[in-house]
Amino acid sequence: MQGLIAQGALILWPVVALVLFMALPVGRAVIWTILAGYLLLPLGVNFDLPGVPAMDKSSIPNLAAIMLAPLFARHGAFRWPRSFVVKLLLLAWVLVPIGTMLNNGAPLIVGTSVRPGLGWWEALSLAIGNALDVVPFLLGAALLADEQGHRDIVKAIVLAALFYSLPILAEIRLSPFIQAKIYGVGSASYFLQQMRGSGFRAMVLMGHGLLVSTFLAMAILGALGLWKERVRLMGAPAVLLAVYLAVVLLLNKTMGATLLVLILAPALLFIRQRTLLAFIFLIGAVVATYPLARGTNLLPLQSIIDAAGQVSPARAESFKFRVRNETLLLNRAAEKPIFGWGSYGRNRVIVEQSWGEGFTDVTVTDGTWIIVAGTFGWAGYIACFGLLCYPFLRGFRLRRGTLPMITLALLTMHLLNVLDLIPNSSLRPLTWLIAGALANMTRLGLRVAGSDGTSGASPYLFDRQARRAR
Repeated sequence: MQGLIAQGALILWPVVALVLFMALPVGRAVIWTILAGYLLLPLGVNFDLPGVPAMDKSSIPNLAAIMLAPLFARHGAFRWPRSFVVKLLLLAWVLVPIGTMLNNGAPLIVGTSVRPGLGWWEALSLAIGNALDVVPFLLGAALLADEQGHRDIVKAIVLAALFYSLPILAEIRLSPFIQAKIYGVGSASYFLQQMRGSGFRAMVLMGHGLLVSTFLAMAILGALGLWKERVRLMGAPAVLLAVYLAVVLLLNKTMGATLLVLILAPALLFIRQRTLLAFIFLIGAVVATYPLARGTNLLPLQSIIDAAGQVSPARAESFKFRVRNETLLLNRAAEKPIFGWGSYGRNRVIVEQSWGEGFTDVTVTDGTWIIVAGTFGWAGYIACFGLLCYPFLRGFRLRRGTLPMITLALLTMHLLNVLDLIPNSSLRPLTWLIAGALANMTRLGLRVAGSDGTSGASPYLFDRQARRAR
């Protein structure tokens, strides 16, 4: 029965999306179609159709949104990105699987493990999957790239986090049970990972406590941005909501997300705009070039391990384990550096057991960056993380203007999520939606300062004047 409920939820989500588009302005309907799907639909349940990626809680909302948004948008309101760099990166991300397929035609055989070679069928499926992944990016750029769009995204995330905090607190107290109770889907290994001391870390319907904590951390930064704008939500000052969400985050026992909030929240609140945009750009550049620094041993990893050991030996051992895994996977990725190994787990390190009796997978793929680099090579990494980090460059170029506080808050939230992609696999449709909304912000009506120091002129006007000057 629960399996039918899970499948029914996926089947009915396009109907839910249609109701949202009929009831809300198109931009907000896009936000809630994607965000609510991420928070409410079952994990680990999908429809595996031939020739296309599995239809699941990510792809079904994306597909529904891209089909409905152009129909409900006002004439001329749906605008595709004009940036040549963004178009090139989008095209590269969709077409990279073809290069991956051409370099991975032979099967991999290790002991009793057989990983199939890739053909045109797999290349088509991977390309369609990548295209569906970036649908929220396109929708964010087309419909949510102005100040009001940014405010709608931030409000939606904060409101969703407030309502989601109730099941989060329940699972912290009782153990992660909601996914199994509602949809009958569970994972013993993931459940064990949520045990923290004498309590638990909540998963709800996201699949892992780390994803819950990252979402809470983003909502805290969003609430602080709303507070700086003097916006009240549910009749309360946004700063009180930020404090409440911070308490929930602490109870959820995730050190990484908590440290990111402690670093980025003061930066958002107290650093001048130009300095903040430069800081965000610098950190974004570090993320974009992380594989280069990691592969050339430029990072002081042993010093970090030693420092972590002073705080918590368990955390130090966990970080050391992660570093060993990254090294193994980096060496594996270096064997096919341009287009990667493709699907079927070919990017993982498989070791033959003694006397050829079996095989062992000796790696754990945690970080999004190493998954992308191993699967699609550095061509795929540049395309994927180029799109995700592009907003930091656009914000840096606007540092001489006066951007709305809500845009600065959304940039900071996106930076937190992108930073989390290094240790964790937290790339979700919401990440792409925010990236698209920020990547197109320079031409869709954000306030920037004019030559007389006043605000109100559209950057699109400056873009057109610059083109005339050239």
